[in-house]
Amino acid sequence: MDTGDSVLFSGYTVLCGGRDGTISERHHGLIQRDARVLSAYRVTLDGQTPELVGSSQPANDRWVGVLRVPRAGGTADGPQLPQDALELRIDRTVGAGMVERLTVTNQASVPATTALAIDFDADFVDSLEIKAPEPHTARVRRSTGSDPPALCFASTLEREGRTSERGLEIVVTASTSAPGIEPEGRISFSLDLAPRGQWSAVLRYDTLDDEASVRRGDDETLARARQRDAWRRRRPALEAPDVMRVPFERAADDLADLRNFELERRLLGSTDGSRWVLNAGMPMFTGLFGRDVITAGWQSALLGTRALRGSLDAVAATAATADDPWRDAEPGKLIHELRSGPLAEVGLTPRDAYYGSQTTPALFVLALSELWHWTGDINDLRRHRDTAVAALAWAERYGDADGDGFMEYERRSPEGLRNQGWKDSDEAIRHEDGSPVEGPVATVEEQAFRILALERMAEIHLALGEEELAERCLMTARRIRAAWHERYWMPDLGFYALALDGDKRQVRSITSNPGHALGAGVVPSELAERVADRLLAADLFSGWGVRSLSADHPSYNPFAYHLGAVWPVEQATFALGCKRYGLDAHADRIVEAQLAAAAASPGGRVPEAFSGHPRTDGHEPVPYPGANSPQAWSASAIVQLVQISLGLYPFAPLRMLSIVRPRLPAGVDELLLRSVRVGRATVDLRFRRRDDGSADWAVVRRQGPLLVVPMWPPEAEPADLFERLGKLALGVAPGRLARAARLAVGLD
Repeated sequence: MDTGDSVLFSGYTVLCGGRDGTISERHHGLIQRDARVLSAYRVTLDGQTPELVGSSQPANDRWVGVLRVPRAGGTADGPQLPQDALELRIDRTVGAGMVERLTVTNQASVPATTALAIDFDADFVDSLEIKAPEPHTARVRRSTGSDPPALCFASTLEREGRTSERGLEIVVTASTSAPGIEPEGRISFSLDLAPRGQWSAVLRYDTLDDEASVRRGDDETLARARQRDAWRRRRPALEAPDVMRVPFERAADDLADLRNFELERRLLGSTDGSRWVLNAGMPMFTGLFGRDVITAGWQSALLGTRALRGSLDAVAATAATADDPWRDAEPGKLIHELRSGPLAEVGLTPRDAYYGSQTTPALFVLALSELWHWTGDINDLRRHRDTAVAALAWAERYGDADGDGFMEYERRSPEGLRNQGWKDSDEAIRHEDGSPVEGPVATVEEQAFRILALERMAEIHLALGEEELAERCLMTARRIRAAWHERYWMPDLGFYALALDGDKRQVRSITSNPGHALGAGVVPSELAERVADRLLAADLFSGWGVRSLSADHPSYNPFAYHLGAVWPVEQATFALGCKRYGLDAHADRIVEAQLAAAAASPGGRVPEAFSGHPRTDGHEPVPYPGANSPQAWSASAIVQLVQISLGLYPFAPLRMLSIVRPRLPAGVDELLLRSVRVGRATVDLRFRRRDDGSADWAVVRRQGPLLVVPMWPPEAEPADLFERLGKLALGVAPGRLARAARLAVGLD
């Protein structure tokens, strides 16, 4: 029996509790909009704490537990028998609060008179401080209500004239017997149970913000369920052995369940299901996390573009327009984190709208071009063109403040992030001797992201008929690319430096960061295999994936967030990089490692991160302590790894789907992928594995105009006649769209 925590979630609501339904640990609680509105829950039956018999989680927002209290005094002769017991069933569903149904059954042939009591508490601590030794505490008030019966908690957190008001009402909406409610925090019931008799009650947990209830109605619950079921019926489906099918299906379901309807309503003005805004991860990352949702959107686009569209719309809607040091914001910079907890409401944290990330602007441009590749809809480019242009203008003016061609970061906000590249923990960026790197810091991957963004912006300008702007982007990208390699390459180590420090010296630590440059396609072709070999060397590659830091580094710790852990989201980028350069064996190792990790994880779900412990026979991957699960960009990474294996790359503007040297892992002899949508067409594809891991493919069904063609890896030379002919044809094809396609595959 799993003795760990249960985590339920829906939108802004998260419930973290024990497997027996209690809320008793420091990190437990019912969290609504980043505030813990319920910090303690303990039920007693017949004066005893029930023992857990079993529990299940039928869906991410629902938990069912069965508990029992043995009845004393039974004998084999009866009528009360030794196994007689009172059974308690708790059925919870979360979403804008929680609804809980309690059922007590007298599992005996004799009557029972007993009592059930629940003790509650609420501290309204901000989710950012749930594990903090001394969190900011609100003033909490307790009261009761009579119509309907309710236990009420209310809190006030004040600071410099700003106030955060939160509340919780635990309402008894139905009960077989009348409740007794004590303002100290107890609801109790007297039970008279006939033999095999039942008692039940329904409790509704209504959360309040600024005295307004945010309880979700039944109609909205049904609408959400209908949208989810409709999407599951229509999305691409994988028919394959479990090693690929189970993690793919798990990832798809998790991405749907991570939707935040409240954020969609707030930022997009609609929850019709056409555009999704995803929570980044559970239980800690509810709200808008810019680079997370953009990454999850473009990595999972094989499933459809809802998450990609929603992420672009939400991030564009929150773009910075002013210079704000408290939030590490400048005009054109894009959101890193948008939280709504009490600390944000009273100004104790800048995370009500925080911009301390260099990654989001570049990823926005990449994701916008990817959306166009999948849909061919020029209107998407028009709608977001100005945001993309402003993001690149921010990178040039503010990101590269000293004008040397490289983007540096340095914290301005006293409550901001010390590190603002891909790895944003305070301890992440360290010299090879283990000492912290002093800023301004220019990490290697952020330069690669910028180069890729400039090239993708050139595509966008071409599509919009802005040839002069496209050429300007390409010239800047070429200039930075040449300088980047010269400044970051370490010839003696055959790898790229982690960063340049404040004195422009190389930070010579061996990390996973250069793998992002491989994924972006900015590594010179003649060095790509050397970089991939280094990523897969024993000190970096654990067997479950590439570690964030070499195990030979003095700061390495397998349990460290960015100093040894293995991140699934990075593995997809590394596999994509290997695919770009035609390094099939390297890509296969990364894909196999992640599929094996998924197979060894509960339900096939990969968490936010694994520890860096090496893979050994008979041992499962060790999760990173406190890892969020599910995590949006871990789920999307699994989807992208399937796409990479099958070699699928769309270019809907030309009504084309490329198949780039598909491969299938050992144990997957045949695979059928249904309902892939490119532009206005859908297609079903079948793949069959050859002995060397490569795969034959065939179109099983096609609806709508779509040309499915073999293609060579963008950074590799064609391997056969068909690939050479394809490269020749694309190289001489006229028109702006053809040139944009050449940019997409590195021919221009």
